[in-house]
Amino acid sequence: MSNVIILIDGQNLYYGLKDLSLNEWDISWDKLFNSLLTPGDKLIRTYWFRPQKILDTYFTSHHIRSNICYKKFNGYIAAYNQDSTTVPAHIITQIETEADITEKWLKEVKEKFSKSEYKYDQISMDFDDIEVVKTGVVKIDPYKQLILGEKGVDISLAVKMIALSVQKKCDKIILISGDYDYAEAIRFVKDNMTKIHLVKLHKGHPPKNKSVSRDLAILADKVLDLYESDIKTSFLK
Repeated sequence: MSNVIILIDGQNLYYGLKDLSLNEWDISWDKLFNSLLTPGDKLIRTYWFRPQKILDTYFTSHHIRSNICYKKFNGYIAAYNQDSTTVPAHIITQIETEADITEKWLKEVKEKFSKSEYKYDQISMDFDDIEVVKTGVVKIDPYKQLILGEKGVDISLAVKMIALSVQKKCDKIILISGDYDYAEAIRFVKDNMTKIHLVKLHKGHPPKNKSVSRDLAILADKVLDLYESDIKTSFLK
């Protein structure tokens, strides 16, 4: 019998499912995970990696307004920080208007993140042996209203992969991600005599895949193909 651990790169899976017009709450994960196993496999646990929080440390009310003043009205930044009453009223109005827009966007993003947290927690409660690992942060630019991506999540997943292999916690790791950043971790796991299988999502017919690096697929011991048609016919709630 082979003990199996599944590791999920939450961001990679999110965008892979989004490309199929699906989200994580649509899937019956116990059925899908079982389809990835071979006879003799025993699934021990699934670790689902996602960011712990939005990195908003520098976006206090004061910092937002000071930054807008610095970028748009640099000649008034010293006066604004010392005594904003000395700054022309029309400039204060523009700063406040932009700050309100920025803070509104920031609030909406944080509320959306909080709601998704609840849904991921619900997944871990609805399905046995799924552990949601919250680590790293989401980087944002509220001035441009952009989500810049995650930081630290992939490192934590790679460290977990290596630790599982070194500690002989499993015989096989199934990785749901196509990010080539995991290449060195996969090489280490293989050199430590732990099998590594890679899940590849395919869209449409003929099937197309955009989420998995070809070089990463070559590194894996085996590629497990998941097709849009199979997901929608066999693995939805």
